[in-house]
Amino acid sequence: MPNTNDLATQLSHERYALSSLLEYAQTLTPDLGPRGIIRSVLRTAMGKSLIKEAFAYLEISGQTGEQFELSALAGFISLDLPEFIDSTRFAELISTPNNLYTAVPLALADGSGYLGMLALGPSINPQLNVDSEAVYLASLAALTSIALTNAWLFEREKERERLESELRLARDIQQSLLPQRLPEIPGSQFAAISKPSEWVGGDYYDVIQLDENRVLLAVADVVGKGVTAALTMSNLQAALRALVALLREGYYDIVGVVKELNRLICESTSPERFITAAFGVLDVPMRQLESVVCGHPNPIIASPGKSVMLVESTGIPLGIIPTFHYESRKYTLDSGSLLVFFTDGLSEAVHGGDMLGEKGTVRLVEDAALSGLPLNDTLRQMVDSSKISIEDDVTVLAIRLS
Repeated sequence: MPNTNDLATQLSHERYALSSLLEYAQTLTPDLGPRGIIRSVLRTAMGKSLIKEAFAYLEISGQTGEQFELSALAGFISLDLPEFIDSTRFAELISTPNNLYTAVPLALADGSGYLGMLALGPSINPQLNVDSEAVYLASLAALTSIALTNAWLFEREKERERLESELRLARDIQQSLLPQRLPEIPGSQFAAISKPSEWVGGDYYDVIQLDENRVLLAVADVVGKGVTAALTMSNLQAALRALVALLREGYYDIVGVVKELNRLICESTSPERFITAAFGVLDVPMRQLESVVCGHPNPIIASPGKSVMLVESTGIPLGIIPTFHYESRKYTLDSGSLLVFFTDGLSEAVHGGDMLGEKGTVRLVEDAALSGLPLNDTLRQMVDSSKISIEDDVTVLAIRLS
């Protein structure tokens, strides 16, 4: 039976271990990062237990338990410790008895795997209590596992915030590429709305005044979503803006512009990154539209007292065949007509449980033509209605002739 002095000594050791663990737990803050936490833990354990050698492995992603990286090493020159090990080698290190070190695994909270391991060499303290030391190390491992989990969560949150900041900047840049002001030509009203389904999208529209009477209209949709589609869209915008001067000077007509755009897109993108688009040159006083529709949803013309007319498709999407021969079509619009260009985010929207499709979109434009609201309000009503569910990028460009 242990005497009173032995019990007092044991109690003192346990009290010291508990107080040091509690004190140490407060220093394991997430901002140290996983490596910083591991190194701090090893310094504490080595200092308390008078240990000269130690090493540690950390799970690389903090999740999978498939690959581990050597994150700290002091001594152990005789050991073959690769920089990276797989789960099989990791299991051998923590389960195979070794008189050179004591392995302390760092388990996930749910017990489904490991975040890493600590390996501590023998202590040079001859009075070390092996049993109390084992309890201390187990407690230290539990604290370390919690700290590592928090550190990885902290790093992922910082990465998420960084990505959101970059995407927010990308969205602002993309929005700046769209027209900031629409033309003001007597006898016409212009309005547009564009809403990406993600931070950035692949939809594009433009309204470029060519002279006092004519405007170039463009709506395009890059296949796919997100950053890649947005970058392709910016290429299209830059190329179209560069060709506008040639259109103004009469070196190109609308068909020539589209052919050159197609060639440039074919050269700068892979075939799977094609672009559907609809272009038009509108002479407002003459109410004449010349259009080229490239594999894109057909623009719609709604005229008072007449059936709705679909602007004909005249070619394949841009970026597939560099020498494709595009054609144009000409239309005469009536006074009071509403001309609507849109991307498939609108025609693929769900209304009443069913996809709008071409017929539903035509009805939507017919209602818009009769709404009597200002054109901007009309478009917002079309896109933001609680009756319509839109999951893709959506862009609508509308022109009303008075």
